[in-house]
Amino acid sequence: MPIFSCARGWWMVGVVSAAMVVAGCEIDSQSAAASSSSIATSPVAPVPTQPWTMADLTYRPCSVLDADDIARLVLEPTPSADTPPRALSACSWSSVQTSVSGGFTIRFAPNTSDLSDLDQRKVRDPLEQQITIDGHRAVLAPSIRPDGRNGSCDVHVSVLSGGSFYLGIAVPGISTGVDWDVCAKTIGVAATILTRLR
Repeated sequence: MPIFSCARGWWMVGVVSAAMVVAGCEIDSQSAAASSSSIATSPVAPVPTQPWTMADLTYRPCSVLDADDIARLVLEPTPSADTPPRALSACSWSSVQTSVSGGFTIRFAPNTSDLSDLDQRKVRDPLEQQITIDGHRAVLAPSIRPDGRNGSCDVHVSVLSGGSFYLGIAVPGISTGVDWDVCAKTIGVAATILTRLR
């Protein structure tokens, strides 16, 4: 907020701007510049070069999939991003409806904590499995819909530079699933993301 210094005492709230002109008030230009720059500046800097850490992706979670990935996975080109301070960092993509796989969503979330160790879980999902994806420890959690078919698959993958990331693929609906292997697709996308991390 700008700091005002006046040679004369004009303290009437309703006429502050007019009073400043009449009274010869000066606006502290350094404070005004700092105020305007803090409003205009966001914490998002240009995307650093790969390989990334989880901290690098906090304000740019949608960077993990590039245009080739989006085309290969048949995703809508515009993802939905969540970033701090309003929400935890995450990015979601929706698929373009196809007759082969139907619709699905992909969600990625970087985490500076490592959530890939089942031994550290206080409450465990009975479907969770400890696995390895390209040499990285991971926890895989599939879900089966009431009709006995695949519904979604979540994975938390450890990252060498610290932390982990969450990746989930879900098909729509709550009672019926799909016949294609949702976890295989989840692991494949996670492996692609790992090639861009350190």
